[in-house]
Amino acid sequence: MNRFRLIGVVLLAMFALGCAMASAAQATSAPFFSVGGTRLVAGKTHNFDARLFSAFELKANGIRVRCTGLAVEKGVLLGSNEGEPGRDDETVKFSSCSLVEGNGFPECHLSPKEGSEEVSTTITTVPLKSEMVENVLEGAGGKQLLEEFFPQTGTTFATLFFGPKGECTIEAAKVTGSVAGEILTDEVGNTEKVELGTPKKESTSWLVNFPAVSISEVWLITGGGAKIAKTELEFGAVAAVLTGTALTLLANTKFEPEPAAKWSPLP
Repeated sequence: MNRFRLIGVVLLAMFALGCAMASAAQATSAPFFSVGGTRLVAGKTHNFDARLFSAFELKANGIRVRCTGLAVEKGVLLGSNEGEPGRDDETVKFSSCSLVEGNGFPECHLSPKEGSEEVSTTITTVPLKSEMVENVLEGAGGKQLLEEFFPQTGTTFATLFFGPKGECTIEAAKVTGSVAGEILTDEVGNTEKVELGTPKKESTSWLVNFPAVSISEVWLITGGGAKIAKTELEFGAVAAVLTGTALTLLANTKFEPEPAAKWSPLP
C-alpha cells in the first residue's frame, strides 16, 4: 500500500507541475499581429488605415460630443515576439464633430480655441499607442480579445475647446486616461466578438468597438508575465464614456488602403 500511495503522490505532483506549466504558457502567450499568414515579429512593421464604421460619441457629466467621421494619420502596426503583445502607433482625427447636448448647447459649440466664436468640426488626438489585451475574468485573463489605447507620452488624448465666451459652462477640457475597445469580425451578417483559442483566421478588415458600458480593466501580457491594468477615460477630470466603432485595414508604404490584403490580430 505504501508503494502505491507513493506512486499516487508522484503522479499527483507530476499532474500539478503539468498544470502549472500549462498555466504559465497560457500567461505568456500574448495576442499578436500576423500579415499574410506570417507573424509580425519585433522589428517588423506594417502600415494600417482606419475609417468610421459607426458614429463616435464622448459623454461626460451631461455633455455629449458626436463625430461622424474618422481617419488615422500614420497608423503603424508594430511587431512583437513571444511574451509581448502586438502594438501600434497612430494619431486619430475625428471629423464632422459637434456638441449635441449639455455645456450651453445649442448656443455653445466646439471651437478651435477657448471661448472663440468660430466653429470647429474636427478633433485630433496626440500621438497614441495601443496594445492587444484580453478581458479580465475572475481575476485572470479571459478569452475576449481587446485593444487598449493611451497617449504615447503623458495622459492627455486631446483638449476640446468651446465657445463663444459666456455661452458655455466650460470653455476647455482635456480628455485623459486610457480606453479599451472590443475586437470584432467584419463580415457581412456576422459581426461578432473575437475570442482567443478559436481557429486562427485572417481577414481584409477588423472592427474596434467601444461599448456603451466602458471596459474598466484589461489583462495585459508583457515581459513574460501577465497583470491586470485599469482603464479609465476622463473628460475635464470627470469619468467619461467613449462609444463608436472603427474599421481597420492594412495600408501600403504611402499609407494608402490595401483593401485586398489579409491580416489578423488573432494568434
